[in-house]
Amino acid sequence: MTRSTSDMAARRDFLRQVTVGAAAVGMVGTNDGAANAQPAAAGEGPSAAPIRAFYESLTAEQRRRMCFDWEHRGFTGLPLRLHVTNNWAISPASISSFSEAQQRLIEDVLASVLSPGWPERLKRQARDDTNQAWGSGQKIAIFGRPDNGPCQCVVTGFHLTLRATCERSPSTAFHGAICHGHQPSGFNERVGHPNNFFWYQAQLANQVYQALDREQRQRALVTRDMPFYMVDGRIDRRHILPDTRLPIPLEPDVRFKGPRGTFPGIPIRDMNREQKLLAGLTLDGLLGPYRREYQEQVRRCLDRQGGLDACSMAFYQEHDMGSDGEWDNWRIEGPSFVWYYRGFPHVHVWIHVADNPDTPVTSHFG
Repeated sequence: MTRSTSDMAARRDFLRQVTVGAAAVGMVGTNDGAANAQPAAAGEGPSAAPIRAFYESLTAEQRRRMCFDWEHRGFTGLPLRLHVTNNWAISPASISSFSEAQQRLIEDVLASVLSPGWPERLKRQARDDTNQAWGSGQKIAIFGRPDNGPCQCVVTGFHLTLRATCERSPSTAFHGAICHGHQPSGFNERVGHPNNFFWYQAQLANQVYQALDREQRQRALVTRDMPFYMVDGRIDRRHILPDTRLPIPLEPDVRFKGPRGTFPGIPIRDMNREQKLLAGLTLDGLLGPYRREYQEQVRRCLDRQGGLDACSMAFYQEHDMGSDGEWDNWRIEGPSFVWYYRGFPHVHVWIHVADNPDTPVTSHFG
């Protein structure tokens, strides 16, 4: 057996272990999500019915606090629903402030977006990262009306912006950018990110890098200007608007560059068949936390811009925890596709996918 054949066999064994292990706990796969979800009407997504049920349960005072018009302006001066960050309160309404019956309806909304097991992981993430139970630090808002026009429900908190949309096929996956994070071993996570719910995704991405030849690795490895949140020793919390010009790349910037954009790393179209297969398996892993209909939103938007072949994949040499060459920070980016995995000092995952590169978004580091 040649070395290349041996390496390929070893990677396949590793991928089998990661994929089987992740699938066993619902992290990878194409499952249908909530088993008891109500059937959706034509044109509606799986979240429409649970959002409608929650909306109809609200009192007038509750609606005043957390229900907004679709174009409701926020602190950036643009529609608040366009915003994404890693730590914020989208409204004053905490999940724990609702009745037990209403909290069960919110659980139904989450289950309509997330694969089985992942709503429980969000609760565990809240406790791991804040030492507080789920609910008090998580805020919720509804934009639009579930019975009239576009509508989405947004849940935010520490390391969280998550959306549920009433539409089955919105022009932007999840109807807007989302964000996750996890730091189970502390703000400065230990090497290898033990018990981190999202680390399996980086393990899959690193298998792509390992499959590259020397020249390809040089193209894929970015040695400077990793998008980060610290600038000159201070946290940069500026609001990034559609027309904001930045002197350096910043972590929360998930704006699209369009088909003429320059993307860091190696174009996936330049990979060979095995490498593209590994990139596809990585995408499967990235989509694993979400139920099938939301996976399909991402894939449809990606297909509209040319699929993974239109994207590039970058691995950042900076902030390599343990200096072990297992890259903690990496990115897949295309004309209207941004999936940025920042693993140092702990994991943040920034996601923005649409079928049109002119889709606006606002963001900041929270």
